[in-house]
Formats: sequence, structure tokens, C-alpha cells
Amino acid sequence: MNRRSWLASASAAVLGSSLGTLWTPARAGAPYPGRPIRLVVPFLAGSAPDNIARTLSAGLGARLGQPLVVENMPGAGGVIGALALKRAAADGYTLGILANTHVINVHMYRNMPYDPARDFTSIAAISGGPTALVVPAHAPYQTAADLFAAIRRAPGSFNYGSGGKGSIAHLAVEALLHQTGAEATHIPYKGATEIVTAMLGGQTQFGMPVLGTAAPYLRNGQLRALAVSSSARSAYFPAVPTLAEALPPGLVIDNWSGLFAPAHFPAELTRRLFAAVAELQAGGRLDAQLKANAGELRRSDSPAQFNGMVVADTARYGKLMQAIGMNGEAS
Repeated sequence: MNRRSWLASASAAVLGSSLGTLWTPARAGAPYPGRPIRLVVPFLAGSAPDNIARTLSAGLGARLGQPLVVENMPGAGGVIGALALKRAAADGYTLGILANTHVINVHMYRNMPYDPARDFTSIAAISGGPTALVVPAHAPYQTAADLFAAIRRAPGSFNYGSGGKGSIAHLAVEALLHQTGAEATHIPYKGATEIVTAMLGGQTQFGMPVLGTAAPYLRNGQLRALAVSSSARSAYFPAVPTLAEALPPGLVIDNWSGLFAPAHFPAELTRRLFAAVAELQAGGRLDAQLKANAGELRRSDSPAQFNGMVVADTARYGKLMQAIGMNGEAS
């Protein structure tokens, strides 16, 4: 898809969503919030970020006195949902859950229609966790080295899926292919859950979904994990080595998600929402939900500190993508 048609489809999706639900501006001087809050989630329903968003929406809704209504807007590696959030009014009635694909996409697509930090207000980090290099349980590969040796022996014979161009699963696999001198065909899907579906259906042979997405299939024996992308082994699957152990020098990637608002968001609302997220994180329910899905809490000291992390990760992923020749890959 060329840039013009890609932007047209993204804009059409955003326009269609905005016409589907009317979110009128708050009355001047009215207490906030005075009506339901729209929560944009640029991922498929049932994905790890979506599960977190729904737990977060319930907890924040109880604290704010108004429901947070989740609106899933998957596609284009998260760009469609992020673009909808950017274009929303900065009145507190449209928020979004964005993941680190948010800072990857700016390097993935040429002429991106937004800047990850400048065009959004970073409120609070919420969750995180590694990706997992996985294969179907019946596959013959017992280690990451086995898998990539087989890929090198048969270039063009292996497919892998991702949640879309610029997704963390896409970047993680491309980095390992570059590191090992291997070749495999990328098949982009609309969301991370489809990575597993494609493997189990035989359309792909391996992938690197978020550990939380793969965890149920690892536990029921349908998938085998060969490595995780964290700096230390996962407490949920301690027998699985890190990429540094399994395929030196390895790769460290943390899949974070956070709460964002449009740019020029009122400072008082930013502080209030940050405090509500911190209170929810301290309460235990969100932590329990994350643990049930092999995820981890990610806390930020302040909105400014979280924004600094967004800026730093934008630069870090940019260097990695330039090193492996992945920057500006999509038009």
C-alpha cells in the first residue's frame, strides 16, 4: 500500500469512528468528568493491551465516577488508533492506551502524520513485559539456535507473523534475522492474537508475540517458547532462556503500554489521571490481572518522567531500526 492510500484508509477509519459516536465538548465550568470517557485502544479485542485497557477502564471508571468506554481501532501497527487520539479534542473525554509500537512507527513509516511525544500528552505507564520467540509444540526446534540454523539452511521457506508492520513482534524478528544472517517472509496481521492463530493453522512457522499473548498456549502445550526478550528470565516461565543466553548477543525489548491524551491536555487533568492510575496500580487488582496473563506492572514517577521514557525509546528504537535497515521501510 502506498503512502497516499495508507493515509486515506487511516483517515477514513478515524472519520468513521468519530461519526459512530458523538463525544460533545464538556460544558464550561462543569465538573470533570460529566459523562462517559472514550478510551481508544489501537489493538484487537482480546489482545494483551486490550485486556489491560478493560481492567484499567473499570478501575478508573470507579474512581472518576464515569465509565470509560473502550473503542478498539486496530490496524496499521497502531497508527489508526493513535491518529484518532491525536485528532480528538483535548477535553478529557478521549484518552488512549498506546504501546511501544507508538515510538517504533515513527521510524517505520515515511512522513508519519504525528510525533510520538509532541502530538500527545503522556500520562502514566501501565504495563510491560517481553516478547517470546515461539514455535508450534510439534515443531522439531528445541532451541533458538536450532530454529535460526534451519532458517539459514532454507532461505525463503519460513514465514513469521506479526501484529502489523512496525509492531514489536515485527521489529524483534527482523532484528534477530539481521543478527543471524537468516531470511524469512513477514506476514503482517491486524493484531498479536493472530500471530498465534497463524502458527497453529500452519500459515507461519514461528513468531515473537508478547509473552502475555503466548502464555495461555504455552501453558496448554500448543506452543513451545525458545527464548524471551527480557534481560532476565521470566518469573512465569523460568526454564525459558533469554535471547542473550539462547542466541548471543541477543536482544532486549520491553513491551510497555501507557495512558495518553491528545496534545495540549490540561495539566490539572493530567495530574488527576496520573494519580488515579497510581492509586489503581497500588490497589492490587491490575497487578493480579497482569500476573494472570504473564504481564508486569510498569510505574512512572510522574507524567514528565513517562514522557521522558517515550522520547528516549523513540531514539533507541530509531537507532536499532537504522542499524538493521528497517527504518522508513513502509510508505
